[in-house]
Amino acid sequence: MRLDVLLILLCFGQLALSQTKNEKEERILLSEFPVAAQKVIETLPKHCKRINFYKETDGQKHSFEAKFKYKGKRYSLEFSNEGIIEDLEVLTKFKALDEEKRVTIKNYFKSSFKKHKLIKVQKQYIFNPQFESSEFVNQILSQKTSIAPKFEIIAEVKVDKQRELREFEFDSEGTFISFRIVNQTSYEHVLY
Repeated sequence: MRLDVLLILLCFGQLALSQTKNEKEERILLSEFPVAAQKVIETLPKHCKRINFYKETDGQKHSFEAKFKYKGKRYSLEFSNEGIIEDLEVLTKFKALDEEKRVTIKNYFKSSFKKHKLIKVQKQYIFNPQFESSEFVNQILSQKTSIAPKFEIIAEVKVDKQRELREFEFDSEGTFISFRIVNQTSYEHVLY
């Protein structure tokens, strides 16, 4: 077998093994959401602004997402196909994280990459079924929740002389869990 053919096959093998974030969002009407999700959205505080509704596809997974602004912060509320809350994410600044968690995350990037640039930081609150849906959402919006958030960070990193856009997941203590490569075509909507 020729060396160039072997290298190409190896590259495709590596691509097949890595997870890629290949999200596509389509703006839809609230009436196109599952009924259970519509009921939760109807309980959002009246002061929520710029509420937009999306159907999201990421590979085989389909979900629904409501994005809105509340008290100066940007939120994203994601639902399953059945209308059950999956998570509520809030856009934040890296410097707003607890110092201990910030240091843990910073150390991960410094030890793993020659260069990195943080692009987007979110606190991610995973839905806990012990709460009612509207109670879960309202606790987070009022910042009176006992649920510790995970962190999702989109960063540009340098890997073997190439730059990659990746979505990193960290647990509530700032410890690295996983990453996915972000497909450049889905990059634009990822920023909000």
